[in-house]
Amino acid sequence: MLPTQEISPEIPLIRAKFSIPLLPSEFVHRHRLTDRIARSARGPLTLLSAPAGFGKTSLLAEWARESEVSVAWLTLSDEDNDLSRFFRYFTGALQEIVPQFGEEALDFLQSAKTSGLEMGLTLLINEIAGFQNNIVFVLDEFHMLTDPVIHQSLNFLLKHLPPRLHLVIAGRSEPALDIASLRAKGRVNEWGVNELRFTGEEISLFFSQVIGLQLPSETIQALEERTEGWVTALQLAAVSLRNQSDVLSMLTGFHGDAHYLVDFLVEEVLSRQPEEVRRFLLCSSILNILSGPLCEAVVDPNSQPGYGAAMLDRIEHANLFVAPLDQKHEWFRYHRLFADFLRHVLGETYEVEIPLLHKRAATWFEQHGNLDEAFSHALATGDGEWAADLIERNVSAMIRMGDIFTLNHWIEKLPNVIIHQHPPLGLAYAWGLIAAYKLDNAGFWIEDTQRTLDMFEEQQGQELYREPVESARLRSIQGGLAVCRSMLALITGDVRQAAQFSRMALDYLPEDNPFIHSLLDLERSMYFILSGDTSAAIEALRKTARIARAANSLFVLVVATCELAETQAMQGHLSQALATLQKAQFLALGPDGNPLPLAGIVDIEVGEILYERDRLQEARESLERGRRLTESWWSLSSLDGMASLARLLQSQGDIDGSGTLIMEASRLALSTESSQWDDVFTSAIAARLALQRHDLANAAQWWTKIGNLDGGGDIPREEYPYYVFEYLQLTRARFYLAVGQNAGDVHQLRQALELLQAILPDVERLKRVTSKIEILVLQALTTYALGETDQAVSTLLRALALGEPEDYRRVYLDEGQPLAELLPHCCRVQQESGSYLPSPGYIESLLEALRPADSAAPLLVPADERQAAPMTARTEDGFPISLSAREMEVLSLIAAGKSNREIAAELFLALNTVKRHAYNIYAKLGVNKRTHAVSKARRLGLIP
Repeated sequence: MLPTQEISPEIPLIRAKFSIPLLPSEFVHRHRLTDRIARSARGPLTLLSAPAGFGKTSLLAEWARESEVSVAWLTLSDEDNDLSRFFRYFTGALQEIVPQFGEEALDFLQSAKTSGLEMGLTLLINEIAGFQNNIVFVLDEFHMLTDPVIHQSLNFLLKHLPPRLHLVIAGRSEPALDIASLRAKGRVNEWGVNELRFTGEEISLFFSQVIGLQLPSETIQALEERTEGWVTALQLAAVSLRNQSDVLSMLTGFHGDAHYLVDFLVEEVLSRQPEEVRRFLLCSSILNILSGPLCEAVVDPNSQPGYGAAMLDRIEHANLFVAPLDQKHEWFRYHRLFADFLRHVLGETYEVEIPLLHKRAATWFEQHGNLDEAFSHALATGDGEWAADLIERNVSAMIRMGDIFTLNHWIEKLPNVIIHQHPPLGLAYAWGLIAAYKLDNAGFWIEDTQRTLDMFEEQQGQELYREPVESARLRSIQGGLAVCRSMLALITGDVRQAAQFSRMALDYLPEDNPFIHSLLDLERSMYFILSGDTSAAIEALRKTARIARAANSLFVLVVATCELAETQAMQGHLSQALATLQKAQFLALGPDGNPLPLAGIVDIEVGEILYERDRLQEARESLERGRRLTESWWSLSSLDGMASLARLLQSQGDIDGSGTLIMEASRLALSTESSQWDDVFTSAIAARLALQRHDLANAAQWWTKIGNLDGGGDIPREEYPYYVFEYLQLTRARFYLAVGQNAGDVHQLRQALELLQAILPDVERLKRVTSKIEILVLQALTTYALGETDQAVSTLLRALALGEPEDYRRVYLDEGQPLAELLPHCCRVQQESGSYLPSPGYIESLLEALRPADSAAPLLVPADERQAAPMTARTEDGFPISLSAREMEVLSLIAAGKSNREIAAELFLALNTVKRHAYNIYAKLGVNKRTHAVSKARRLGLIP
């Protein structure tokens, strides 16, 4: 059953696991060892391996509290053998020192896929490498970790461990890690039993501090021999010796090895406790952590409030092997050896009460929101049906927290027959198996759950649906199964079936279902995208991604991540966008490492950024791959892919291929699957491509399809999303510029400037940096066409300065030869000014990219360095004739007998630009032929 009221992506962590353990008042300071640890912790890895009770934790805690180096601490437990949980705590421990550490990496580390795991570890390692100061990370109780995937992850970390992080691993046995190479290089400091044993001097000091007893040297020697310096044995001996008059007689009762010694001493301790304390110790020993209210609920639910806290205080003061976990002494734990013995005695003394004690504990933890502990105790009751009921009623809460992997960890501990009898558990199990990419098992449990539902209906008919609550519950399960089937179909590439099951899910599921919630939140994010507000869109998309991750909605997660990247690119952060898309690429990989159909969306977005950076071959491969993956199932992304590929093909000179794609995109845009704006947007793209080819007639045909060719009519902003409106306005400005350049029409050029200036404030307010660069480029070209060269250069330099940090290229290069005329001016100005951005090298690289393949003309000689200045002359009747520097340059080459094509090559101008300059010269001189123009110019003294 998967409905939820709200989704909280933040999963609470037990803060006590990050705390450096407190030291008891009678603790013996072991400076001879802490000094050695301080030295060894400077290396990559320090290992402390010894049986329980040799003081590993206390020694490290003493050193950590004295250390001048920052120390992160994590106390491990059996529950941490869950990959997702382990890395939540791993990063959480480091966040105590470095806030927000590992948040991006955690997205990958919580993935069950090998590719995501390696990516997450790589991100972690890179982030650690950026630490400003050294950090020592202590992993205590490491022997509790048995999961091979976690071991593999830590092996990867050790292999690439940055120098700023030093690991200290403490456990009862040598860790199952591949540290042979580190050993061979002498980069591991290892400590064992021999190093940790108490010396005779330390034993004497210990007994002096604990019980105020100055033992004779022979007694100390006997204790050292019998306990072999084992700290726990010494602690137990100290408790037993408190009430012994003959210490040596007591010591003669020790027999055998350490295990017998522990049994003997613990029995000595227990036998001396009052019955109330003894029973409290035994009944509370089932708990991994202790608090007053918890112990009251478990040991004696009918006791007076405060009973549990009072007993724990009494036990702590009696030094009965209970250790505080927090500064306030509200949470405790028993020493593990002591707890093990207590549980052994409990099983012999109160065996029939054990299931009841676990049920009380499970109920208390459930009521207080600690579901991990609740499930653990529920399973420990041995009553599978009771445990299943408890887990089932918390399924929604676990999914609401997005902790599907932990939920599955507990469900799989139930017998299969129990899961079979609980459809909500079967559904949740299937959901988690899909998230873990265990697709065969997921399919089995989907069908098993469906058979159980069918059996219920067959046995009870429509009576199941007469109760509103039961009806809603069953519909929710059916809807959840449809979602699972949709996800399975999508992962396996059957897109049509996936769509069919998604529609079925919408029929069954209420809107507060997490899957539906993620879809609705994506819709809300799209509002900000369509409004053009990049900052609001980024914030909303990040929230959508968190919700989708919590709902395990792969489709929404990938789409939201791609939209986030596109918006980041619009803000001018191309590198950040590529990093975001890299995350999406890993999300869209199947269990076999091959891309899912969803990966096509990612490929198209990646291709568009690669195209902007002029990495044309890589961009083409990415766009073509994306088009193939999306064309059969998602028309919107397929349309984007075709339009982007058409731009790329035209830039490579494949005009026919580009035109074919545009026509196909236009047909798709008019289909019923397309949005209401796609045909307008596609026509505008086609018009722009025609303008880039200087084909005004074809551009006008496409523009006419939009219905906005008329010069005076405004494009209604309210009828379009902002990105479409902006694109149409910029395309219209390009029309004005092209017509003005072609006909020498100053009015059209002024209209282009007015339109561009009108768009710019909104673009700046909405932080659309990519659009701003385009506007500045167009403003520069327009002012240059008006003869305002200095203003054009200044504006283009602003555009270049915005684009260089993120290596923008096609926004300039797609303007072709008109831009090439201005770039040499920009290079000269920057060389003279010494400004940092844009760099002359960046400008030169753009010029090099614009040079025709068969041209050997110099690129960096500005026109006005070849011709000194504009010229003015007067006709016979005194009428002034003024020619710009560029026009004088063209006139001189005409006089030299150069053809228009030769002039274009020599001056690095477009052929149409040369024709425009020649037309202007003829008009000013009042002639209509080249020979007449040269003759009149010589008469007026304009040329020699």
